[in-house]
Amino acid sequence: MNRDDKKRFSAWNMAASQMTFMPMLVLSVSLFVASTQLSSAQGGLPADQRINGKRVWAAFEPHREILQRSSAVIYTDERARVKSLYGTVVSEQGHILTKASEIEGKSHLSVRIGSEVYTEVDLLEVDEQWDVALLKISAEQPLTPVELSSGDDIRQGHWVVSNGSTTRSQRRVRLGIVSAEIRKISATKSHVVLGVEFEKGKEAQWKVAGVSEDKGAQKAGIQVGDIIISADGVKLSEREDLIEVLKKKEPGDKVAIELMRDKKKLRLGVELSAREESMTRNDQMSGGEDQLSARRSEFPRVIDHDTPLTKVSVGGPLLNLDGICIGMNIARASRVATFAIPARELREIIAKMIE
Repeated sequence: MNRDDKKRFSAWNMAASQMTFMPMLVLSVSLFVASTQLSSAQGGLPADQRINGKRVWAAFEPHREILQRSSAVIYTDERARVKSLYGTVVSEQGHILTKASEIEGKSHLSVRIGSEVYTEVDLLEVDEQWDVALLKISAEQPLTPVELSSGDDIRQGHWVVSNGSTTRSQRRVRLGIVSAEIRKISATKSHVVLGVEFEKGKEAQWKVAGVSEDKGAQKAGIQVGDIIISADGVKLSEREDLIEVLKKKEPGDKVAIELMRDKKKLRLGVELSAREESMTRNDQMSGGEDQLSARRSEFPRVIDHDTPLTKVSVGGPLLNLDGICIGMNIARASRVATFAIPARELREIIAKMIE
C-alpha cells in the first residue's frame, strides 16, 4: 500500500468510526478496494466496485426496501412508462408528497408504489412556498408512510440515502453526504424584469443605458439617460434593493418607478414582464435543463447534500443511516448540490395539507 492509499484508507476509517450503521463498514472496504485497484490498474472499474455499484447496493438493502414501499414513482404519460419524478408516501390513506412544478399542467398522472400502479390520482393541494404538491390515490391496502425523524436536524458530514435509478419493479439507492449547514436558499434574481439596462459603475448604476423593445419600461415611457431613484417607494442604493422589490412581484404586476430626467422628477407605472430564463455557464456544465430542476431556489430552509441526482430523481424521501426520513428531496440545484426539505418543516407541511 503506497502513502496515498494509506491516507485515503485512514480518512475512510475515520468517517466509518463516526457511523453506527453496520453497512458503512462494507462501504468503506468497497471504496478502499476500488481505490487501490484504480491506482494500480490505471483503468476503469467493474460496476460492482463503484460507489453506487452492486456491492454497495447490497450493503443498503434495508434502505432500498424502505424506498420500495414508502416512495412512489410518478408518471405523467398516458401509459405510465416514462418516469417524471419520485414521491414520498406520507399517510396510510394514500397521500403522497412530490415536487409541484414538475407536474404542473400535466393531465395524465399515475403512480407506482412497489409493484402496484395507480391510475386514479387526485391532485389535492399545492404549497407554492415549498414547491410541494399533495397527491391522493385509492389503495385497497394501507400504504406504508415514511418514518419521519423527530430529532434534531442532521449535521454536515453525515451520510444520506436517496432514490437513484429505478426499473419497472425495483428501486436502487443513491448515496451522498450532507455538504453544508441547513440554511435558507434565497432567489438570486427576480422572476420579472423592468426592461431596462443600467450603466456599469457604482456612480452611475441607476442611469438607464438601454430600454428593451416591447417591455414595460418602454411602454411606460422610460428613456435612455433617465436615472431611477426609487421603486414602489423604496429608495435604491444597492442593486439588491431593486431585486428585493421585484422578487415580490409577478408578471403583469405594476411597479411605481420614480426617476430624474433633465432635472425633473417623474413618476411612472411600469408593467413587469416575465424574465426569460437563460442557462449560465455553470448551469450548462451541470447538465442544463435536462438535469437541473426548474425551481431550485427560494426555499425557507434546506438540507444541502451532494447526492448526484437529477431533476427526475427528486420528490422522494431522504433517509439517514438508520432508515429514518430526515427530509424530502425538492431540487437538483447544481452539479454538486441537491436540496431537501428538512423533516421539521416536512411535518408542518403534512399537517397543514392533510386536514
